[in-house]
Amino acid sequence: MKLLSDRPNIEFLRKEAKDLLVALRETTPSATLADAQRALAGEYGLRDWPALKAEVERRLTATPAAPAGLADALAESFGLGAVIGRPRPVAFTAMGRCWDLATDCGRWLAVTVFDWITDEQAELGARLRDAAGAVGVAAPVAVRSPQGRLVESVRGENWRVHEWLEVGPSPALPVSAAVARRAGAAYGKLHALAIPSEVPMNPYVVWRRPESEWDKLLERARNAGKPWADRLEAMLPVWFDLQAIEADVDPGELILCNSNLIPTHVRLGRDDELIVMEWDFAGSMTPALELGAALTQWVMRPAINRKALAAFREGYGDWPAMDLSSFGVAITGWLNWTYNSICEAIDPQDPDHADFAEREAIGVLDRPMTRAGLEQLLEV
Repeated sequence: MKLLSDRPNIEFLRKEAKDLLVALRETTPSATLADAQRALAGEYGLRDWPALKAEVERRLTATPAAPAGLADALAESFGLGAVIGRPRPVAFTAMGRCWDLATDCGRWLAVTVFDWITDEQAELGARLRDAAGAVGVAAPVAVRSPQGRLVESVRGENWRVHEWLEVGPSPALPVSAAVARRAGAAYGKLHALAIPSEVPMNPYVVWRRPESEWDKLLERARNAGKPWADRLEAMLPVWFDLQAIEADVDPGELILCNSNLIPTHVRLGRDDELIVMEWDFAGSMTPALELGAALTQWVMRPAINRKALAAFREGYGDWPAMDLSSFGVAITGWLNWTYNSICEAIDPQDPDHADFAEREAIGVLDRPMTRAGLEQLLEV
């Protein structure tokens, strides 16, 4: 699901809708601007265009304020200079809120990261990002603290800082063929690097929960009075069937991959250049497994986009052989994300997490991953 910024601009969203219309007309020539506006609202987790406009107005009157002293603490930890203005909120993500900081040394983007993203993990991503930059994959410039670290603990949370970069939105789905071709080219460049990796695959893309935990999750949803509990119950047999598909991993084919180069982690730059914002999930994977995950994100939502798929493959280049097991990592990641989103929707940490997780929970139920969908993608 796309994330609406903390300070959204309705004119910016109107331009997004017009850009989305181009993609819609590639597969449905009769699509109208109203269709694109409705589809864009859905991508933001809202019912229709009027609901999106109302959400924009609500956010503009309820802009979050940074906790007292946070900006100064971040500036000191990362050696950013003296803060010269009030920090401005950027967006709330699954990892927390991002902040726009201005100091006498420049402008910065400060982002919270998951607890498991340690400095060692960030260094792994930096290794890939630096190599990717040398072959033309655009990315923001990371800031190291005076101690040389990419991740610092500030007020009990892990933080990263990047030099501020003026960028556009993440691509709306369905993506146009032009955007899909650029995404495929980015994957192709990263895989062509073929950086050897001996670190184990991330447990998040390998480990799957037993069915009993899903049954308990359903019980929790019912006890919490969630209106979508019946839909969750109906989907569990479908997901148990999906869980039977395992990844087939040849250790000799493992290379260092971005592991999460998805539309929400990419921004459109000048001339629609793709800028890959997220590198901290980097880890070992095979090209086929990462492509399997990529396709479910770039060309399968909200439905299989044949033109985008063809363009993605064209941009990538020498396409590896793929079968149903190639989606093993995609399946594990999606099931874990679904489980965690529903958990958070049932028992959120705070109001920000509650709103985010509720939308995600509804989103995974509205657009579930299924074996049938993956088989259809392979046929295409």
